[in-house]
Amino acid sequence: MSDTTQFRVLDFDCPSCAGTVERALSNVEGVRDVEVHYATGRVEIEYDEGVADPDDFAQTIENQGYTPQPA
Repeated sequence: MSDTTQFRVLDFDCPSCAGTVERALSNVEGVRDVEVHYATGRVEIEYDEGVADPDDFAQTIENQGYTPQPA
């Protein structure tokens, strides 16, 4: 079964930053789809509930040097 979660990332400096986060999240096991919107700082992730955990997504964003906030 799939679910969707969202984060806000307020410290993107450029569109390339959004691309970095999108690529990192796409590599998390269980992620089906990722949409990162640089202009709004919005990140939407569709994932398999039994495989991925939203806490992993926040950690992945932090590992890229950005601060995630629940949307």
